[in-house]
Amino acid sequence: MTRDLSDDEPGPRQRRIAHRTAQLPPASRILYRIEHYTSLPVVALAIVLGLLGLVVVGAVLGFPTAWVTAFQVSVSAITLVMVFAIQHTQGREQAATQRKLDELIRALPGTNEALMMLEEAPGDVMLDVEEEQRDVRSASPDTDDA
Repeated sequence: MTRDLSDDEPGPRQRRIAHRTAQLPPASRILYRIEHYTSLPVVALAIVLGLLGLVVVGAVLGFPTAWVTAFQVSVSAITLVMVFAIQHTQGREQAATQRKLDELIRALPGTNEALMMLEEAPGDVMLDVEEEQRDVRSASPDTDDA
C-alpha cells in the first residue's frame, strides 16, 4: 500500500514544525519557519546547484548586466531576511534557556539566587561574580587528580 503524496495532510516534519510554532505570533512563526527550513541540508544543496546552474547559463550568455544587478539585489535581500530570522529565533531560544536556568537555580537548595537575571546586570557586577566564582574554584580541592 503506497501513500498518496498529494493528500492535504502534512508530513511528519511539517507537523512537527507546525506544532512547535503554533503558539507563536504570526511574524515570529514566519521567521522561525524561514530559519528552520533554510537550515536543512537539502535546501543548501538545492541553492548550491541552482547557483552553479545560474553561473553556467550566465557564462554562456556573457553575464548580462541586468542579471548581475538582479543577483546582487537578491542576495542582499535574502541575506538581510536571514539575519533577522536567525537573530529572532536565537534570541527567543536564548531567553527560554535563561528562564529554564533561572528556574533550576530557584529550585535547587544552596544555590545563589543572586545569579538569576545576571545577564541583565551591569558589567561591573558580572565581573565581580566572575572573580568570586574564580576564587571559589581555585579554593576548592582539585578532583581531577585520580
